[in-house]
Formats: sequence, C-alpha cells, structure tokens
Amino acid sequence: MKNSKNILAMILMGLIAVSCHQQNAKQADFYVRGNCGMCKERIEKSAMAVSGVEKADWNVETKNLMVSYDTSKVNELKIQQAVANSGHETKSISSPTAVHDALPECCKKNSSM
Repeated sequence: MKNSKNILAMILMGLIAVSCHQQNAKQADFYVRGNCGMCKERIEKSAMAVSGVEKADWNVETKNLMVSYDTSKVNELKIQQAVANSGHETKSISSPTAVHDALPECCKKNSSM
C-alpha cells in the first residue's frame, strides 16, 4: 500500500511539472538577416545558446527564425539580441558592426547572393 501511494505521488508530481512547463512554453518567429547554410548554423547556434531556448530553426528562404522557449527564463527580445550579437540583425536589433564585418563574405548584408 505504501509503495502504491509513493508511485501515485510521483506520477502526480510529474504531471504538475509538465503542466507548469507547458504554461511557460512559447513559440515565436521573427526575421533574421542571413544568406546561406553557414548563416543558418550560426543563427541557430546563437539562439540555442540562450538559457531557456528549447528549439531554434532558421529558414534560409523566408529568413524567419522559429524559436520555442521558456518564458520564465527568457523573452523574445533577449533571443533576438543574442542572434544580433552573432552578426545577424533582426528587424528590432542591429548587429555590432565589428561582428558583422568579421562574418564570411557570403554571410554579409551586401553579399551578392
């Protein structure tokens, strides 16, 4: 009987934890300037490096980054700032000039791609 109560309590705690996580989960998508597969890798890596980001997928054609994140740990603007700091501006945040200038030529804003 005691084991049954312990198992039931653990299941209940697990369900509560999942429910709380779902309440804090959010998805967003926003424009990120980029050109190629190297840009995709850099953009997604910079977003995933932010604590609370669970998924990041940048589309080369649409230039949109889809992110899933925990709102109790991070907000969309902080994710955009991290991406911009990697050299890829968003509509809200510009990249530092020195960082952008250090990108490979094909990844720069004025690339002929």
